[in-house]
Formats: sequence, C-alpha cells, structure tokens
Amino acid sequence: MIQPVNSIVFVSGGGKVDVPFDKVDPDRHLVAASKSSLIVSVLPEVDGETELTFGYSNELDPGWPAGFVGEIDTPHGELIVETVDEKILVRQAVDSLTTKLRIWFNNPVWPSRVLIGID
Repeated sequence: MIQPVNSIVFVSGGGKVDVPFDKVDPDRHLVAASKSSLIVSVLPEVDGETELTFGYSNELDPGWPAGFVGEIDTPHGELIVETVDEKILVRQAVDSLTTKLRIWFNNPVWPSRVLIGID
C-alpha cells in the first residue's frame, strides 16, 4: 500500500529521462507518457492508500481492459517505479532496451488499485 505525495508515481528505465509533466491531465488520462518515463496517477493521497502491484502482465491481468498499454525505453536493463520524493518502490531487471507495459486501474478517475505489468 502506498500514499505518495502528489498522488503519482514515476515509471522509468533509469538514468536521465524525459518526464512528461506537460502531458499530465488526470481529468482525462491516468497516465502521462514520454519515450523514457511515465507518470501514473493513483488515489489522491488525502483519500487514502493505493494498492500498487507490480509483476508480469500475464500474471496480473485482472480480466478488464488495461487503462494504458505502451512502451518505454529501458537502456540500463531495469525498470524503476518511484515516488516524487525519489523513494524507489520497485526495481526490476529487464532483458530489452524497450519494455512493453500494461497498467490496469480499478477506477477510471480515483484508482485505489493499480497494477503495473511488464510483457
């Protein structure tokens, strides 16, 4: 369970990344993406905790459509999920320079459950 500052987490391949701050629009999309990182919205911190689960897509698929499907660059052979204050939540080794991700949300506006799957 997490309750991050600003109600977002970052997903990246590490190193210098292009953080897509200019694409954040939580009223329309729960994910803002660039080639090298994602900003993923979670339940507003004042409303409580978010259950964040990370793993392989085929093991996490909850049976409803993913809210985000895309790829990010992973030039350092790892995928990192971290908070605004740089607390690393997940550090996962990956085998390719680009990693496909699927992200599921239990609610299209206020997700209290977020599943991040790698393919």
